[in-house]
Amino acid sequence: MGDKIKTLSKGKLLNQNFDIELNHPVLTGYDQLIHIQSNKFRFEMDKKDYLIYALSILLAEKNLKLLKSIK
Repeated sequence: MGDKIKTLSKGKLLNQNFDIELNHPVLTGYDQLIHIQSNKFRFEMDKKDYLIYALSILLAEKNLKLLKSIK
């Protein structure tokens, strides 16, 4: 597991506190890692995949607001 570079965000979902952390890669030359974790859960992905998922969620939010006329 790579060493933590910094905490990108903190949040709460379903009564669980979550941290999103940026970590160094395990091996030199590989992509940085993102850990989404709580005290009961940990999900790891590389930075490129995280950016794809994050942008997809932001686009879905924008589309929902347009469809429902939410500001």
